[in-house]
Amino acid sequence: MLGAIGSVVGGIFGGPIGSAIGGAVGGALEGGGGNNSQAAAQAEAFESALGSFAMQIANDGMADFDDTMAETEDEDA
Repeated sequence: MLGAIGSVVGGIFGGPIGSAIGGAVGGALEGGGGNNSQAAAQAEAFESALGSFAMQIANDGMADFDDTMAETEDEDA
């Protein structure tokens, strides 16, 4: 299940390469990898990448909000 979710999310945000990586990491999270330490490292890397992506989205949203507020203040002045 996690492999499929990783493939979909990776495909949405990273195209075919992101889909392949997301599916592989999701499979490792399910226990599909033979080496538990490797699976844990991949899971940590995937989590870090998702965190970075989420932070970028939040920063972009905040920048858009700041721009909108600046425009509103200019119209009121």
